[in-house]
Amino acid sequence: MLQVLSSESAQEILSTLTSDPGTASEIANSVDQSVQNVSYHLDRLCEADLITPTKTWYSQKGREMTVYALATERLVVQFSDSTD
Repeated sequence: MLQVLSSESAQEILSTLTSDPGTASEIANSVDQSVQNVSYHLDRLCEADLITPTKTWYSQKGREMTVYALATERLVVQFSDSTD
């Protein structure tokens, strides 16, 4: 999970999804990155259970688009002391 979160792009995507769910193309426009790059990070964020596909929308041309949202409202990472 930390490896996925170490990416600045992944952090920007998560930040975008805090306000509203979105499709890969909407997120790409929001973070000013290519859809391919955003899709790569969305896949990794899904694998880490940080985001989840919530529903499917259809474009005006009839294309199926997955809508992504945060899997949880808050993520807390706690490091314990090695002597515990």
